[in-house]
Amino acid sequence: MMRARVTLLLLIFAVGTGVSTSEAQEIILDRQVRAGELTLFPSVRDPNKYYYVADKARLATHDNGDPQFSFLRYIQANVSSDAENDEGSGGGIVHALVELGVTDEQLDDARNDLRRLNGSGQIIGPVPFKSGTFALISAFAEAGSEFTDQVLGVGNAPVLENEKAAVSLSLTEQGAKVLWESFNTATPDISFSFNMEIDGYRAPKRALIEANFDRIYEHQNFAAGIATPVLQAEISAAFDDMRSEGAIKVTQTGEDEKMEALVQTAYNRLTELMFDKSESSGMDLGALASSANNTPSMLDKASTLLASNRAETRTENDAIRARNEAIDNREATAAQSNSQLEETRAQVEAAEAGAEDIENRAESMRAIADRYESQAEQEQDTARAAELRQLATRFREQAGRYDNMAVERHRDANTRRGELDEQAATAAQAESLAENAGEREEVQDLPSLAIVASYRMKRVRQRGSFTVDLNKYTIDTLALRFDENIGDMTRYLNDEEVFYTVDITSNAFSQRELPVYIDGLNVQDFGQYINFVTVLMSKQHENGNTSSDEVRIDRNNFQESANNFKLSYRKVNDTDQDKFLDYQYRVLWNFFGGAEVDVDWVDSSRSGIPLNPPYQRRSVFLEATPQGLSDASIKSIEFKLYYQLGDREQVKRLSLRPGNNEGISQQLEFMLPESEYEYVYEIDWRMQDNSRVSTGRIESEDGTIYLDEVTEV
Repeated sequence: MMRARVTLLLLIFAVGTGVSTSEAQEIILDRQVRAGELTLFPSVRDPNKYYYVADKARLATHDNGDPQFSFLRYIQANVSSDAENDEGSGGGIVHALVELGVTDEQLDDARNDLRRLNGSGQIIGPVPFKSGTFALISAFAEAGSEFTDQVLGVGNAPVLENEKAAVSLSLTEQGAKVLWESFNTATPDISFSFNMEIDGYRAPKRALIEANFDRIYEHQNFAAGIATPVLQAEISAAFDDMRSEGAIKVTQTGEDEKMEALVQTAYNRLTELMFDKSESSGMDLGALASSANNTPSMLDKASTLLASNRAETRTENDAIRARNEAIDNREATAAQSNSQLEETRAQVEAAEAGAEDIENRAESMRAIADRYESQAEQEQDTARAAELRQLATRFREQAGRYDNMAVERHRDANTRRGELDEQAATAAQAESLAENAGEREEVQDLPSLAIVASYRMKRVRQRGSFTVDLNKYTIDTLALRFDENIGDMTRYLNDEEVFYTVDITSNAFSQRELPVYIDGLNVQDFGQYINFVTVLMSKQHENGNTSSDEVRIDRNNFQESANNFKLSYRKVNDTDQDKFLDYQYRVLWNFFGGAEVDVDWVDSSRSGIPLNPPYQRRSVFLEATPQGLSDASIKSIEFKLYYQLGDREQVKRLSLRPGNNEGISQQLEFMLPESEYEYVYEIDWRMQDNSRVSTGRIESEDGTIYLDEVTEV
């Protein structure tokens, strides 16, 4: 049984005009542990409480056991179309609902394993995902070439309640063909690759992030400005260049921090400040599959970067295997040297023990000879006395032979002892080399989705210098990648609820279905920002009649339908196939607080309707260091953020009471029109002497506000 409950714990108190905040989960991102098959994160408040990541993905199923998956392939033979038409001469649409959870058995194993790591540790529940992106990847080969992984589609994965992700994307003609043929095998090389984000806090670090925005914006990767989407990998590569040139600095004052983690925190914060994540579910192939000036498309760049990153990872894995093999060889050499040392030591001990035994025998022979000599001296019989003396002589001769044997044994022991000294030195050297060989490294999984998350630069540019002191619990996000292979789907190939092909140029094609998907929104956004959205469709037929359809999407049916809605119209004496594909749609957005946005009629012939909200999430970081709060004698802070949603002013209010030696790191999210970033804020400080200082209302477009910089207006 897959288990996926969601528990949200807020660190601060927020009130407003019915609008709640969206704050970080109270987990420590950089203190994760592995227990059984699960990744656990400890609580900021209680180090004995842990939250697990529901990163085991599988296709969700209907009550009858059939997968909640559909693949519509459409054929558009002999129909002319321009380069702007995403359908070309065919294409496809994929929708799937993927469960993200863990089994009871995996949880039990993790609990048992956690007890070995922390006897007081308890697993409380899952970490909720903040957002996610996905890629559909399949093996593909041109004629005469080898198979290579091809990115067929990319987009966002709206996260539904109970940790499910609804994925929807449109495919080019080539992508649909590759995917359709792959499903005809019992072991299709097809996978959804997820890059899900969780938010939380980084533990205090003795490190400082500094950035010069003016120099960063001059980088060639950002020269195209807001018009061109860029991939996450391209942003990271540009930031790497900026670090080498000094425009981005990550300075640590201690030596106990992992620089890689510090750098990633810096990159995450700068990306959040400079870019908006592209809100696309993969339905807009005009942006994904084509580009201007013969430059590579997003899908082309994604595939190229995927191949490049995987090649780099394979090279690094070869190096890791070589290093691990060297470690194994050194350990084997040390073990062999120690074995030889012990064998020689045993030989020395045996030789010395043998010599001692022989010496004891020689002494016994001499004692017997002495007795015979004594008896001979006392014997009256001359003949008997001579006989006793002969026996004494023989025993003395035998004692002499034993003495010689003992000398040989001692000589052999001394020789072995010399070898022992040399072998001990060799063994010590081998042991030292083995101890200094380092730890074995884990071979890395091949990267996938992390390279295809795309962003657009914000219209409003950050200015001047940016500084974040990490010597406090600092809000951050962490990307977690995992994959779900589709598995054997051959038994569903004839099930038109799962696989369906339509020839939209055929006379038999009498009804057209238009999938409708909401881009970039999770179920949590409904009720927090959006009441509902209504989509109207109108089709003008050749005989002058009009067909219409509509769908209303709210929180409940968004969850129940897994972001999978449809509009449709039928042929009514329509003979011109080109014109039959044309229709209009109109969207009405109703936001929390009564704000409405009515988007006028849009002409379209596309096979799907992605709905992009006219309002987009914006965020502002609130930062304060423990030293800054102490130096300013700040006791508590009241922060208010005002923004317009439609014709109504909205407000978010935070009451912050940092304790001793505690800093502040929070992120507030709110909604603004797509092209706007301006908001108004007000800060009221209560000082240690109970006096008050207020900024009054300040207009701003900044991405970061420093709450320990007391300014009175």
